[in-house]
This record gives sequence, structure tokens and C-alpha cells, in this order.
Amino acid sequence: MDINYHNLSILRTTIDTKFKNAFAATKKDDYNPFVMDIPMSTETVTMPFLEQLTGMREWIDERVINNLRADKLSVTPKKYELTYGIPREAIEDDTYGMYVPIIEQMGIQAANLRADLIEEILANAADAYWVDGKKFFAADRKYGKNTINNYSTNALTKANFKTAYDLMTEYKGHGNTPLKVHPTLLVHGPSKRWEAKAILDNPQMESNGAALPNDTYNLVQHLEVPGLGNKWFLFATGNGAYKPVAYFDRVKPDHIVREDREQDVNVFMEDKYLYGCRGRATAAFVLPHLAYFGNAS
Repeated sequence: MDINYHNLSILRTTIDTKFKNAFAATKKDDYNPFVMDIPMSTETVTMPFLEQLTGMREWIDERVINNLRADKLSVTPKKYELTYGIPREAIEDDTYGMYVPIIEQMGIQAANLRADLIEEILANAADAYWVDGKKFFAADRKYGKNTINNYSTNALTKANFKTAYDLMTEYKGHGNTPLKVHPTLLVHGPSKRWEAKAILDNPQMESNGAALPNDTYNLVQHLEVPGLGNKWFLFATGNGAYKPVAYFDRVKPDHIVREDREQDVNVFMEDKYLYGCRGRATAAFVLPHLAYFGNAS
């Protein structure tokens, strides 16, 4: 086709429509049970945490002030982009249709940014740090005088699942009061699908040839996440306003940006029309007592 303003406008509309339709139609991830979305309007968001995690107390004399930590969790989003080039000849010769599936794939990949970042921090959980400078998952974190042990290298077995569950329900805060953590979700990789089903989905278990009631049947839900290998997590997702993981969304990658004018350098120098998308976001673990990590090799 002739490359003129009218025909380029038609091409732009086609590309925009294909991208937006693919973005909107892409199945959203299943991670809402353990992820809270936090929109950002500035370059950095700072989340304060209570210095003393405790419950209400009997008011006998003066109030006890629960101060916000000085070392808050500061989060800065990272930039992400995906760009494709269409040769000028493809437009001149009306063969640009072969590039339309690539534009649709770009929309799918852009819609998957949230899932990709969540899966990335889960896969690299052993390297995550918290506001106190310690690794987020540790066996010796202190809330006051109480230990918060949310880390092991144990494999996902029924016995290890029960150990993690019991540990979380026994957590106490700075005031030596129970944190009332109630685990609700087991997250695991595909390789641990059948172990998770055996622990949680079977109403009965076999012991010495006899069928006995399964005491962990339906105790929590379970969710499969790709890329975890043998790693597994036990999350508490219903404890107040916080969830174990936060997704910080600054700019959604929900539209096309382009360089397809005659005066654009890439068109003039390389005979190539560029179409891409960009986003700014990040994900982070939030509160250690809401997440237990089985870092099995």
C-alpha cells in the first residue's frame, strides 16, 4: 500500500485494536488470594509498619503508644518494555498482516507483567530482605522477645506442612499477645501437585493398609505456581488489611507507543517502524508472620 497519512492511520488503528483486545482478553492471574494491589502515584511509596504488633489491652492507666517504625519499607517501581519492529517493505507490499500475531502476543505479554513479577519474587524468595535488614524468610526474626520462624529447607510433606501450620498459628507479637495468624493457602510448583493433593484434597489417608480420616483434609486451599521447583509457601491471607505479597503498580503497560513517522530516526535510517509498550511496577513480600517458606532443593 502507499505509505501516506491515511493508510498509516488505518495501520495504527489496527495495531492499537489488536493490542488492546489481546490485553483485555488475557486471563488474569490467580494470585489475588495472597497479593494485594497498591497503586502508586509517585516514584517511591513508603509503607510504615507497627513497631509493636499486638492486640487491644485493658486501659488501666495511660495509653501505650504503638509507634510506626522508623525503618519503613520503601518501594521504587522498575521499568519494563517490549518492542517490535515492522520493516517498511512489509507495509509497502501489504504483507504487514504477518506481524499482527506478534502485536497480539505483545498485548498478552503486557497483561502478564503482574503475574511475571509475582512469580519472580516467589522463585527468588531466599534473596528477599525486609525493613530490618534481615532476610525476609528467617528462622530467628524477633518481634520483641518473640521469635518468628518462617523459614526451613524441608520438603513438602504432610509432617512438614503441619509443622509450618502450627508454627504460624503460635506466633506472638511484641506485646507477647497472639498474632492470631490463620494459614489459608499452600502455594507450590507443578512438581509438588500430587503431594499437595494428597495432603489437602483426600478425605482419607492410608496407614498400615487401613483407611483413616485425613486430619489435614481441606485445611487450607492450594494453588499451583510455575517456576517454583520444589519450593513451597504457606500463606495467611485473611489477617486484616495486609496480605503476604504486595504488587505496586505505577504505570500499566496497556497501550502502544510508536515511532512510525517519516521523520523518526528509525524510519529514516533503518526503514523500520517501531511499536512497543512500557510499564512500571514491582512486587515485594510485606509482613514476615503472614508467610512461611519451604526452601526445598
